Amino acid sequence: MHEWIFQSHTAAGTKWNEGQERLKNNINAASGGRIVVTHHPAGAVVPGTQEFDGVSEGLLDMGSTCTMYWKDRFNAANLFTYTVAGLSPAESKIWHMQEGVDYLNQMIQEKDYDVYIPAGVITTPEMFLSTGAKELKSVADIKGLKIRTAGDDGVIFSRMGAAVVFLPSAEIYEAMQRGVINAFQLSSPAMDWSSATYEIAENIYLGGTRQPCEWMPMMFNTDSWNALDDDLKVLLVELIQGEAWNYYSMMTAADLVAVQSYIDYGTNIVSIPKDIEEEVVKEALILYEELSADDPFFAEVFQSIERFKATYRAAWPNGM
Repeated sequence: MHEWIFQSHTAAGTKWNEGQERLKNNINAASGGRIVVTHHPAGAVVPGTQEFDGVSEGLLDMGSTCTMYWKDRFNAANLFTYTVAGLSPAESKIWHMQEGVDYLNQMIQEKDYDVYIPAGVITTPEMFLSTGAKELKSVADIKGLKIRTAGDDGVIFSRMGAAVVFLPSAEIYEAMQRGVINAFQLSSPAMDWSSATYEIAENIYLGGTRQPCEWMPMMFNTDSWNALDDDLKVLLVELIQGEAWNYYSMMTAADLVAVQSYIDYGTNIVSIPKDIEEEVVKEALILYEELSADDPFFAEVFQSIERFKATYRAAWPNGM
């Protein structure tokens, strides 16, 4: 029997944690007791957002994360979570199954971390931005904002005049209350609602261009993974692939409810102004060109994403 410790990267009570609890239950049931997983929310075993290190060091056998949390050690880390104006959720899932996961494990193994990633879970498009009292009506309104975000869009917002900080998702609520930040990006409407952001965000701006999706890997300590019989490895991969679509379906339905819940609560929830959206995309293309010029691996992965996007959309111009 394999007794495993599993930590996800979000707080208890969130939609993501709900999905991870379901995955844990499915592993325990489907393995017939050969794997017994104990699931913890962010911060219970290792600090939130540091699940990658916890898995590599053997403090966790299994963990969820966002690859953009690893930007301090891998230049290409954010590409695996999302790219601005990039892949849709379904496109991202397929690209990762075809090429992305192989690139991701190559990146990790080249720096000798004891982490293996066989598959990941997708979620719905993220909210563009949420703010406190300040409304966003044009690009000029980004200047002076104190924004919490976690990806390459942090660089983009900085170039647009904002002060950008990174905080674990569980710390956003208090940071908004204390005025440490006055704007934030967390996740999709349902995930944000489950984090009680309706109490801290007066304005919510929708639009999937900034972050069309989020792909989140399921990480395993290399020794823990290698100790499994082959049939259990297959079982885990298939359960993760199943949870990817279970979670996506759950969040699609929940997002529709959450948007109406924000409206009923009195939140100003509207589409992001077009000029802000266009400026973010313009700055993103400049950033990706700069990063590609500096890092051949970044360039290879980014080109793979763009090639897949172009090929897929040429074959299925109306989506699939």
